Amino acid sequence: MTIAIGGAAILLFGTEGLVDLRDEEQGLKVVASRETQLLARSLQRAFRDALRDQQIEHVAATLAALAAVEPTVAIFVYDEERKVVATSKGAQPSRATERLAERGSTSPTAIVEFDPEEAPTRLRLAIRLREETVGHSSAIVLERPLNELHRDLAASRRYIVTTTAIFVLAVAGLTWFLTQRSVGRPLEALVAQMHKLSGASSSPPPGNLDEVAETRAEFDRLVVALSAARTRMAEEIEARRGLERGLERADKLITLGQLSAVMAHEIGSPLQILEGRARSLHKSAADPDATRRVADMLVEQTERITRIVGQMLSITRRRAPVRTPLDAEAVVKRVLSLLELEAERRGVRLVLESSGAGTVSADSDQLQQVVLTLVRNALEASPRDTKVTVTLTGTPQQLKLTVADQGPGVPTEARDQLFEPFFTTKPDGSGLGLSVVRSLVREHQGEVALVEVPSGCTIAVTLPRAAEAGAA
Repeated sequence: MTIAIGGAAILLFGTEGLVDLRDEEQGLKVVASRETQLLARSLQRAFRDALRDQQIEHVAATLAALAAVEPTVAIFVYDEERKVVATSKGAQPSRATERLAERGSTSPTAIVEFDPEEAPTRLRLAIRLREETVGHSSAIVLERPLNELHRDLAASRRYIVTTTAIFVLAVAGLTWFLTQRSVGRPLEALVAQMHKLSGASSSPPPGNLDEVAETRAEFDRLVVALSAARTRMAEEIEARRGLERGLERADKLITLGQLSAVMAHEIGSPLQILEGRARSLHKSAADPDATRRVADMLVEQTERITRIVGQMLSITRRRAPVRTPLDAEAVVKRVLSLLELEAERRGVRLVLESSGAGTVSADSDQLQQVVLTLVRNALEASPRDTKVTVTLTGTPQQLKLTVADQGPGVPTEARDQLFEPFFTTKPDGSGLGLSVVRSLVREHQGEVALVEVPSGCTIAVTLPRAAEAGAA
């Protein structure tokens, strides 16, 4: 971060410095050009009449006096025939000087050029002496070195480099200090806490990594530790679930035994009475009154048995569904989240594909039980590295739920009995899961069926959108 901010500061200040340097160079060139033009205008007025009157000595004297004031400026005076009639002391005209004099003798305005143009070291200016003359006229050419301009530019360049370096060092130092205080130390503390949380016995990552890389390395280690803890938790949950299933089976057996004992006791007495009266009826078949009394007793005891069985059924009968508008996709997602750990343990992916699920009027608990039973059966039938796909589709009138696995499928001989009570293809199955599913779906005026597919097993459930649909 320090290097990046320092580089950005160099780029910013360097760009601004180059722009300022270029503007200053242009300004200095303008100033030098203006000063040279002022000097040329002064010489134009001084030499105009002297050349007309052929007073060359006056021109030479003026140039000698000017050399004492501006020794670096070379001045060349040309007549109408473009011949040099006077020069400043020691000045020698070049080809460039002669070409500029020829151009200046015919131009109504002064001509200024820099030599060379990219990095000028000399300024040349040409101006005609007689502005009223048509065609060639006498002219003055001034050549001025730009050493002073370059000295000023060099001083400005040194100032820009110095200030940029000071600023970059200050910014880099401040950035390093602030990042160490606001980022580096907190990250070090975070790494230490993650290392402590992961419970690793080895030392933290080496210190030659930067702060972010060190944090990432420790975070990876923490993820591995949390993944192992999650696996252990899933195993513990599965073990507890197995224990709960065993307890449920034991509880069912106990309940079944109690119900059997109660039913045997309650129904045993009427059956004994029925048996005795039936024998008596056989013996007294010729006596109408006796036959009638025995028949009445038989009817009475039969009604008693019916009431006993009704009471037993009322104890075990499932409650009627309480329907409310439900988001079908939300219900399915809730069930899939409950089975996520079991799916991971089995190495099976749970996939939900929803299109037009919408709302359905159903009992929330019973709908969850239907989805839970179907998805759990699919998980138990799925081999590792496969997937269980739950699909929700529908029309305005009904919702369709399908659960498909990639397991061995249902044998042909077992398909007709798949939803029958106590029928199962699993060694430890009770045979009640799918029968309960069918009962719940039918109580919602829906249908459940096995779908013919090339491989695996697919079960489809259709439910009406509203409660009135089934009643109608």
